[in-house]
Amino acid sequence: MEKTKQDFVKFCLAGFLALTFFSVLHAGVKLAPAADISLLGGKYYLDSDAASFQGRLDAFLSPVLELGEGHALIPVYAGNYSGTQDIQELAGGGVLTRQRQTHTFSLKYVYTREFDKYKPRISYTKALIKETKDEKWGDGLFDYTTLSLGFDAEQERPHGTFTESYDFYRVKYPNYSTLLSAAQTVIDTTTFSELSSNAGTDTMDNTNHRLGFVYTWFPDPAVMKAGYDITYRSYGDQALVARPATGQPYFKSDKRADILQNLSVRVSRAIKPVYLGVGARVGWLSSNQDSYDSSRTKFIKDYYSYVDLGLSPSMNFIFKNGAQFGFGVEWRRLYYLGRLKQDAGGNYGEAKINQTVWLSSISARYPVFRRFFARAAYNYQVSSSNMNYEANYRYNYRASTYLAGLEWEF
Repeated sequence: MEKTKQDFVKFCLAGFLALTFFSVLHAGVKLAPAADISLLGGKYYLDSDAASFQGRLDAFLSPVLELGEGHALIPVYAGNYSGTQDIQELAGGGVLTRQRQTHTFSLKYVYTREFDKYKPRISYTKALIKETKDEKWGDGLFDYTTLSLGFDAEQERPHGTFTESYDFYRVKYPNYSTLLSAAQTVIDTTTFSELSSNAGTDTMDNTNHRLGFVYTWFPDPAVMKAGYDITYRSYGDQALVARPATGQPYFKSDKRADILQNLSVRVSRAIKPVYLGVGARVGWLSSNQDSYDSSRTKFIKDYYSYVDLGLSPSMNFIFKNGAQFGFGVEWRRLYYLGRLKQDAGGNYGEAKINQTVWLSSISARYPVFRRFFARAAYNYQVSSSNMNYEANYRYNYRASTYLAGLEWEF
């Protein structure tokens, strides 16, 4: 299976290069290349503890192929390496990661007919995540691959633009089940009980169907956008935890399934050189999976479901010479619908867990030579929660990151 995935990545890369070469040879095809590469260095602070100075590399390459009037082919490579620590939301909680790298190959075809556009696409992503310094690339517990097929339809009308989308994607964690057997002493018993071999082997692998709808309109001088999306996510090898009338919980033959919905609104306005924007979002995850903590003989119903609220104002200055300065704030509030709070010793209370996250960001870019820009960014994040048991996941922390370096744009 792993060899098949590697072959697929090689195939995508070969196709990416072949399309570029073909565009040069074929007189009827126009090439419009685009690229953006940035190399930054910086530090990460978690609760005032500083990590060592590390680097970050981001790369975007896309030789857009104009095949003729109304037809375009867009191959894209997007890669990222982050050597700075950060807290990622993984497997239902905040996990501290040391290093990450992600590689995505995608191919999109765009057909334009008058005021309508149709965009089928395919993509493959491979992500490698290190939780410890001595962990080897490819051995990470949360390494994953994503294969995605999708389609967009866009209709531009005098009163606004409609966009409908459908995505099918499969996410696989090749190391999760193999490493779990050695992790019983270092992860909580709830997680181990849910994901042990009795509940299946590839318990984190999931299949997704996503439908999205967006409407954009232009009440001068503002731009308004409203969107709704719904995702059905099934875990084909993760059995449901059941609580019998007597005795210990067991795993049913039924499998876990989640439904994730998001409703968002965004308003933006340009008062050149200032661009203002504010977005609001409401999300809801409904899951049929429960949980059982065998160390405290506690059954927890509706463990993964939550309501998620968000607000994100931003202000950006964009100047004619390419210089940019931006400031943004993001507020997020999660209300878990079944997950119970615990004190520092792990004892359960009656209240449900809630978590509030504030993220402030400042970024700047200034031209230094032709297509080269000096870049700097600073992020400060505060997470607070009524959950005080953090042996496995982080709920309460303060984190900050600063980065500085060069960006090349073409």
